[in-house]
Amino acid sequence: MRHRSVRDLMVYSTTTPSLVREDATLRQIAELLINDPATREVYLVDEEKRLFGVITLRRLARFVFTHDVPDPSSATDLLDLVSARNARDLAIERGIFVGEDDSVGHLLDVMFRNDVDEIPVVDEANVVVGNIGMLELIAAWHADRLNAGDPAPEA
Repeated sequence: MRHRSVRDLMVYSTTTPSLVREDATLRQIAELLINDPATREVYLVDEEKRLFGVITLRRLARFVFTHDVPDPSSATDLLDLVSARNARDLAIERGIFVGEDDSVGHLLDVMFRNDVDEIPVVDEANVVVGNIGMLELIAAWHADRLNAGDPAPEA
């Protein structure tokens, strides 16, 4: 499975990536996550749908429950959360993504190295074309085992 491409696994994705522009309200972000409980991230994109930030469910929850979060990671992080007003304020600018033609081995390496359960998939122009999560990876692994006639491993 490690040598298959990310594109091959996109058939297992059960969600359409949640995309927002930088002026999206925090309420709109919450609604996207609520309306698609299978997704855990909203992707901040420009007019051409090129990726430039990520808003995780955990980050939104930290904003919503700011006063209940024990020991924020830093005073700056807490200030950023308290003053957030739109998607751009809440987004984490990070370059964690994979390309459609990347190998599943690379995908696994990126996900485990960065401790993420979901990741955006981009094309050559950095346009978000999908997302893939651990559940899709497990589904692909499971399908491979069934197709090979391998019995499921015992717990």
